[in-house]
Amino acid sequence: MLTFKNRILAGIAAVSISAVTLSAFAQMPPGGPQGHAPSPEQIAKFEQMRAKHQAQLHDKLKITAAQEAGWKLFLDKTKPGPFDRAARPNKEEWAKLSTPERLDKQLDMMRKRESFAEQRIAATKEFYATLSPEQQKTFDAEFAKMQHHRWEQMHHGQRGEHKGPPRDGKPAPDAPAK
Repeated sequence: MLTFKNRILAGIAAVSISAVTLSAFAQMPPGGPQGHAPSPEQIAKFEQMRAKHQAQLHDKLKITAAQEAGWKLFLDKTKPGPFDRAARPNKEEWAKLSTPERLDKQLDMMRKRESFAEQRIAATKEFYATLSPEQQKTFDAEFAKMQHHRWEQMHHGQRGEHKGPPRDGKPAPDAPAK
C-alpha cells in the first residue's frame, strides 16, 4: 500500500515525465524522428491541446481566487521552451564530429534536459503545496491518468498498435505468424 508521501512523489514523477516529454517535443531537433523539425501548424496544435488540458485541470482543481496567482506562476514555470534549431547540430555538422565529441554533446543535451526537469519539479512541488488536500487528490489522479496515457502511447504507439509481445505470450490476431 502506497503511503501519502509515495503518492505525492508518484504524482511529481508523473509531472516530471510529462515535462520532459513535452519539452522534448517542443525542442525536437531538425532531423528528428520524422527527419524534420515540427511545423508551425504542429506546434500550434500542440499549444492548443496544452491550453485545453490546462483549462480542464484548472476547472477540476477548482482553483480559488487566492490560488490563481500561484496557478499562473506554475504554468509559466512549467511551460516548454521554444523550439531552438541551433540547440543541436545539423546532420552534416554531427557527421563531422568524432565519437567523443558526439558523446560530449549528447551529455550536454541530457544535462540541459535534466536541469529543465528539475526546474519543473520544483515549480510543481511549490504549486502542489498551495493546494488543499482535496485538490491534491485531484491533482494526483489527473497526473496518474496522464502517466498511464503516456505509458500506453509508448508501448502501443500513437494509433494504438501494439509494439511488443502481448502479455499472454500469444501473437496479436493481426500479427504475421513467425
